[in-house]
Amino acid sequence: MKRSIKLAGLVTGVSVAAVVAGTLVAAQQTPTLATASGGSVTPIDSRPAPAPSTTPSKPPGTSPAQPSGPVKQTLDLTKLKQGAEPATAYVDGRSVRRGEIEFTLPASDGPVWDVAQAGTGGALVLHSPKDDGKAVLTSWSGGSRGETVNDVSSVLSAADHSTSAYAVQPTTADGAELPRFTLTWRDNASGEKMSLQRTGEHGPIVHAVQGSEVYFSALSKSSKQTLYRWTAGDAAPRPISAAPSPSAVSSDLQFAASIVSQADDGSCTALVELASAKKRWQTCTYAVDELLSGSDFALGGPAYRDGYGDGLFAALDLKTGKAVREWSGGSAVAIISTVMEDPDHVLVLAEQDGKTAIARCAPKTGTCELAAPLKKGTGDENNRPYQLGH
Repeated sequence: MKRSIKLAGLVTGVSVAAVVAGTLVAAQQTPTLATASGGSVTPIDSRPAPAPSTTPSKPPGTSPAQPSGPVKQTLDLTKLKQGAEPATAYVDGRSVRRGEIEFTLPASDGPVWDVAQAGTGGALVLHSPKDDGKAVLTSWSGGSRGETVNDVSSVLSAADHSTSAYAVQPTTADGAELPRFTLTWRDNASGEKMSLQRTGEHGPIVHAVQGSEVYFSALSKSSKQTLYRWTAGDAAPRPISAAPSPSAVSSDLQFAASIVSQADDGSCTALVELASAKKRWQTCTYAVDELLSGSDFALGGPAYRDGYGDGLFAALDLKTGKAVREWSGGSAVAIISTVMEDPDHVLVLAEQDGKTAIARCAPKTGTCELAAPLKKGTGDENNRPYQLGH
């Protein structure tokens, strides 16, 4: 899911998405479709949730070690061993969980679409209390409910969770977006907020937050997408011409993935170094959905997306754009959303045979395990038991 943001509904299976010139663009969670095979998948050794690293990260784009085993893999949830629970925020039933932090959402909050960790014990929960397709953002801290903001279309926290940003997109009575929105930056420790009002644009997506810097995109009346950099408190944002149609911005603000062409049978995406505007590589095989600081990989999906799932998800070498690992298949396992758990692991919300689980896959080794066990329910049945956050 960068991840934009594509947000799979916990109960209704509804997706909150940004459609940019006909292409569904992910910011944090990305629907894909993979299937089971008769072959077994070697489980990852169970491990505790990783502690924050105290060592400097590798230089961006350093090539990973040569991966072992075949690049293309299939996924069978029934063959995976149970591992550690997700290290990122996720929803299990009506409970939001992350490590030792857990709180329960009232049923009146409706389906959950996304969860962004806010500080050490807080969370920003995007949900839909009414059956009108509109989202509400509610803040939680220490298990206590805080403020609620209506009409929020996109939310994202910094990699260290110290700050967050969200966009408020008002709509007409029939759901059409009005040509205006508000972008709000939030300091998660103090609760301090600063806002930016924009008119003549709509469809805002928060792509990255670092400190007081927010990278977001919006659409003009003619549906032209523009990437902006905004420093909280400034009167206006600065357009970034290096990535005119962004699908992802790295959490350290070093790279952006930009859609460079689109056709009926798919799209082509380039990885751009933001400081120099230099294009590192281009792929017409995959879309790029998330760029996590410190990782050797970009998280991607297929270049052509349609239907309930996307057919595959992949880890792309950040230096070359080639697939280090690709998980795909037929129709037995539906991948609903994906998100980078840490620089070396991908969390996958997936369905199989009327049940749903969260799997953890390691691109370097090609191994997968369960991070949350198979439970009855799917999005098609409007009772999916899990939702990935970030």
